Amino acid sequence: MPPPPSMRDVMLRDGTTLRLRAPTPEDAGDIEAFYDALSPDSRYMRFHSFGRTDAAARECADSDGTNRVALIARHAGRVVAAAGFDRLREPDAAEVAFTVADDFQGRGTATRMLEQLAEIAAERGIRRFDAEVMAGNTAMLRVLERAGFELRRQGDLGEVRVSFDIAPVDAVRERTEQRDHAAAVASLRPVLAPASVAVVGATADQGSLGGAVLGNILEAGFRGVGSAVTRDGGIVHSMRAARSLGDLSDVPELVIIAVPAPEVLDVASQAAELGARALLVLSSGFADHGDEGREQEARLLEIVRSAGLRMVGPNSLGVLNTDDEVRLNATFARAQVPAGGLAICSQSGAIGVALLGHAAARGLGVSTFASLGNRADVSTNDLLEFWEEDERTVAVLLYVETFGNPDHFIRIARRVSRRKPILAVKGRHGEGPSAPAESHTAAALGGDAVIDTLLRHAGILRFRGGEELFNCARFFESQPLPRGRRVGIVTNSTGVATLALDACATRGLVVDDRPVVLGIHADPAGYASAVGELLATASVDAVMAYFVDLVGGDPEAVLAAVSQAARGQRIPVVASVVDADGHLPPGAPDQVPNYLFPDGCAGVLARAVERRTWLSRPLGLLPRYAGLDPEAARTLVAARLDGEGEGWLSIAEAETLLAAHGVPFVPSRRCPAVDDAVRASGELDGPVVLKADFAAPAHAGDVDAVLLGIEGEAAIRAGWQEIERRVLAAGRAWSGLIVQPL
Repeated sequence: MPPPPSMRDVMLRDGTTLRLRAPTPEDAGDIEAFYDALSPDSRYMRFHSFGRTDAAARECADSDGTNRVALIARHAGRVVAAAGFDRLREPDAAEVAFTVADDFQGRGTATRMLEQLAEIAAERGIRRFDAEVMAGNTAMLRVLERAGFELRRQGDLGEVRVSFDIAPVDAVRERTEQRDHAAAVASLRPVLAPASVAVVGATADQGSLGGAVLGNILEAGFRGVGSAVTRDGGIVHSMRAARSLGDLSDVPELVIIAVPAPEVLDVASQAAELGARALLVLSSGFADHGDEGREQEARLLEIVRSAGLRMVGPNSLGVLNTDDEVRLNATFARAQVPAGGLAICSQSGAIGVALLGHAAARGLGVSTFASLGNRADVSTNDLLEFWEEDERTVAVLLYVETFGNPDHFIRIARRVSRRKPILAVKGRHGEGPSAPAESHTAAALGGDAVIDTLLRHAGILRFRGGEELFNCARFFESQPLPRGRRVGIVTNSTGVATLALDACATRGLVVDDRPVVLGIHADPAGYASAVGELLATASVDAVMAYFVDLVGGDPEAVLAAVSQAARGQRIPVVASVVDADGHLPPGAPDQVPNYLFPDGCAGVLARAVERRTWLSRPLGLLPRYAGLDPEAARTLVAARLDGEGEGWLSIAEAETLLAAHGVPFVPSRRCPAVDDAVRASGELDGPVVLKADFAAPAHAGDVDAVLLGIEGEAAIRAGWQEIERRVLAAGRAWSGLIVQPL
């Protein structure tokens, strides 16, 4: 849930979160106390003197938001940073200044506040910041330099006047993304690798949610300190439970909350006051339960942000980390998954637990898992940032229902996809299965068309079903990517070879040479030799090995032989080795992926080729276009948002917006009378298109109110009458025609 417009959430270098907001007159006393608590050096560097701070505090608190804009940050009930800018006489320039508490310096606080002030200033038409900095204030000069802005300096009597344009150039964007990435990774350590955990609501009652989670934590062999907290105390899983967090000898890094929704805010407040680093809220009854629940969730997030915590949930089913140095299973899932390289994130708790179960059933190793619940704080984007740096994670599996900010998601996912494959299932959250589109445009921009494009652009492989998803997860966890589409086939059955050829052909894979058919009596040694020979040639990019037990052979030994031949090779090998009763033989974790049917092998190789193709595309450069008018575009959009509100643009507005971006289009002439249509067609000099003039998003084609290739006055007048007849017959209001050149 995004904060109100007056609030902005940022993450510092060490993972601490800060909530920034505009001050009010009531904050003046706390701001003055903040200034007074600064060290003498910090106060002198900020105010260029050791004088009184009450006037500066009042100026900050009384900022009008127009000529003087200010932001303050609170942590643990006190103001820890204040920043702002004052407009100068130049209409597009302002003077910026910021102050940070001594214990928050060196953590990226000033840089984060500068980023937010630059964004706010740009929205108000400001293009340049000036700052008066003491010559000895090297820390502040470093803040300005590291932000990525190009600085211009002028020195005078111990002071340096620094000026810089605040337009978000590439260097600024890159530095900001680097800071976002480092902060997100650091912020998730207390969530996924805490040194200590307390489960609040862990009772001894059978079926207790908290008790089940605590049991999983203990059974997994958590390497840190685990504690139980329950109002009545007593013994839970052979440990003495504390009655409150305050009764614990040490403050836990991660507090897991499994109490009824009305009690969650009190527990969260206590955790924040004691100095916990993160919350995992399993309780439901928040944004998933109507307006009152959304209000409670906003209050919970305020507690979290004000204390600098991270939070997974509410309505989460838990997190898991199989790292041998962590061994955290803070879920109530029953599946026991082995350690491995697959990271799983789900926006649905039930589907997340199901994904864990399927991974365990297939012997897939998991590095980490998170059920995000309502995603009030920690999001899919945060986890992608974490997994990009996690050496144990080799592939990512996502179940997503919404993307939040799609642009932000694409930027992060595209970067992560270059290093690790991302496999996604997209739920149709909130969409009716057969709801008709309001217009042709809405149909083109709706549903799967947009989702497919977005995911493909980010390098994410989308899957429609679980079987193909887990087949590919098994492949990407253990096999290199193919260099191309050429496939070699080894089999003991001509019929299976035919099926394999068909499966390859329908998926764009190429079988250059004939399949190697070893015959029904083929043994493990024969398979090892044939697979080895194919891998040694330069004519294949991948190998598929098929075995059907027709005469009492040894499928398990065949699979082992194929795997041994593939070990250490840079060419992927997949198999479909099936025993006589149609089951897959048990295989070791280090063996090649083994699938039940031939098309399973072809399917995973086709998706692997898809990924290789995406990775092979040049990154390219951001295009530069001349003749654009971003100010006109901003003005048009701002006028709509401030006036009529969101909605479809009129034809004239749409054409203005396209023209501002240099996009060519066929011009339209609105003609409320038939004489206007005759005159417009004459000016266009050639055949024209006549359309009924419907307000967006209605489309003239919906009632066949379009005529093409009309030329000459008589044809225009006849066309007018015909389209008017069709519109009125359809029960629509008649307001004239749109005339365009054909």
